[in-house]
Amino acid sequence: MSHGSPVIVCPLEFERRGLRRAGLGPEVRIEVCGPGREGVHKWIGGNRRQDGPVILAGLGGGLIPELGIGDVVAADAVVAPGGRRIETTWRPPSGTGFSERPVTSTSRTVTSRPAKGALHAVSGGDVVDLESQAFAELASDLGWRFGVVRGIGDDLDHLLPPGCDHWVDHRGRAATGPILASLLRQPSLLRRMRAIQRDGERALQGIADLLTRAFEIGDDS
Repeated sequence: MSHGSPVIVCPLEFERRGLRRAGLGPEVRIEVCGPGREGVHKWIGGNRRQDGPVILAGLGGGLIPELGIGDVVAADAVVAPGGRRIETTWRPPSGTGFSERPVTSTSRTVTSRPAKGALHAVSGGDVVDLESQAFAELASDLGWRFGVVRGIGDDLDHLLPPGCDHWVDHRGRAATGPILASLLRQPSLLRRMRAIQRDGERALQGIADLLTRAFEIGDDS
């Protein structure tokens, strides 16, 4: 049974704003931790006490053909190369429309189909992000009720450009300088950036819909 309100943690400000625009109401607390392992460690270090479920939510990359842009995945576990598996302790109630799959993490965005296939083979994960492993490790150690929900922003056929990790700063906000530098080097990236934004908004809409239904039904499952 839940004894507190849920907290949604997004690595990026774009994700937080997208969930709000997609209809996740103001009664739900949404915070930004910043990207990667460092962002997760800093946020959890300042928010160690949690009474309700804490849900890491944002965009991820699909590692298998069955996952397309806009699909929403609730992690049944976070997995790492070598077979380590951390089971999540919060999942949406049945009937809320999600795919339950393992999620893995890397230190940098995976930007090629061969690299994605190799990561799936080594880790067993179906979705990749930069934060879930660190989040699951710390949340498990603290005894939190925690979950991971990812919307597929890039699948096997729609990959992110190399170097895109530099387009956000340590707070999860758009890094204007690196973005402009990328566009100066490769002006054709502008069209790709717009497509990435549209794909991300589509995936965030799916996350917001799922979480809204989950909280309306109740998250005690």
